[in-house]
Amino acid sequence: MNKFYFILPVFLMVAFGLYYTQVAQPQMRAEAAAAARLKADEAARDEAHRLEIERKSQEDARRAQADREAKSRAAQEKARAEKEAQDRAVREETAKFEDEAARLTKQIADLEREIAGLRAQREQTNQEAFELAKQVELARRTAEMDLQRMYEMVAQKVTDSSLTKMPVVPPPK
Repeated sequence: MNKFYFILPVFLMVAFGLYYTQVAQPQMRAEAAAAARLKADEAARDEAHRLEIERKSQEDARRAQADREAKSRAAQEKARAEKEAQDRAVREETAKFEDEAARLTKQIADLEREIAGLRAQREQTNQEAFELAKQVELARRTAEMDLQRMYEMVAQKVTDSSLTKMPVVPPPK
């Protein structure tokens, strides 16, 4: 029985070694290789999925950027069109008001000429009135002087007349 204690474990060890090297180790290698392939496949799928997600996100980002640029261009175009419309309206109003100013300036010039004419006419009328008043005053003075002269002539004739003199009274005797 002594031998048996020694042979059985050696035999089991050799059987184990053969099993390990012939069956278990290749199977473990195959399982490890399969696991590595699975990991590699999973990593490749993850990488492909990540690349697909990245491509989609870049595509979405490009599309969003293009949308933003289109909206920005549209807003800029709208702002430019509004500015042009405002500029055009300002130019039209400016032209209208310039025409109105020119018309009013012409009207002012016409009114000033008319006022100047009326002032000249008023001055002439005032001058004529002054001349007429002068002539009236001169005529009045002349008439007054003629009246005084006539009065003096009449008074002189009356004083020179014998009818107006008192007869000389003889001295009393």
